[in-house]
Amino acid sequence: MKFWKRQATLQIGSKRFGMDDLYFKFTVPFEDSEKLGTATIEAYNLSPATRNSIKKGMPIILNAGYEGDIGAIFTGKVSQVSDKHSGTEVITTIAAAEALEEWLSKEVNKTYTAGSKASAIVKDLLNIFGLEVGTMELAVDKEYPRGKVCKGKVKNVLTEIVTSDCKSRFLIRNGIVTINDPKTGTKTGYVLSAESGLLQAAEATDRTETTTRQTTVKDGKEKQEVTYKRECLLNYHLAPADVVKIKSDTLNGNHLIKGGQHTGCPDGDWKTTIEVKPV
Repeated sequence: MKFWKRQATLQIGSKRFGMDDLYFKFTVPFEDSEKLGTATIEAYNLSPATRNSIKKGMPIILNAGYEGDIGAIFTGKVSQVSDKHSGTEVITTIAAAEALEEWLSKEVNKTYTAGSKASAIVKDLLNIFGLEVGTMELAVDKEYPRGKVCKGKVKNVLTEIVTSDCKSRFLIRNGIVTINDPKTGTKTGYVLSAESGLLQAAEATDRTETTTRQTTVKDGKEKQEVTYKRECLLNYHLAPADVVKIKSDTLNGNHLIKGGQHTGCPDGDWKTTIEVKPV
């Protein structure tokens, strides 16, 4: 794979900037969980009018990659904005979150009849939630013999039914909902090797790259699972719950991405860090 010039675009509301127009840095952490995806962007020397126009709730889209191969690594809305003066520069820090409005404001108060199945209830709640659904495949389709009362924030009700009752993954990625078996991935087939951007692990630290992750399982109990951390050149294709095939001297085979982070700076880091477990 041949890598070209770094490229990124940042859209805030109706304004769109490229790296030739605006110097900006970004950090986009991600995790294979129901937690809300977030991003932090530092933009340098925006005009006073543009700085004053950025408000909470504004749509924000961040694309990054290389010349001829660029894609979305974050889609959401502004959750907080602040300015800081550093010498002659003004640094505007923008915090953003995925599905901010749906996550915070959508509520439900409905009773479903005796014998209702989780799949029917979840589909109805997703309609109320209002986000696009990519995959809806419950690992366990629980039946409620006495019916089900759903009251409160839609995201809380959905999370309880999907993750607790149906032992399934509930993931929002770039405004698209994925519900499926947590033992499987959402996308498969990408090969991560030195040729496709995998960065070699330093020999001195290679033995410390094995980590443990706390995972909540049935009945609220926790277990530890072994994961591995790897870095590669920034790659918008890599995201939580994807299954990638890793080819390296120390790690080989299919691995599920449990979490990670995209980090970008025009003249600094331009990389993706992933935490994976074998599958």
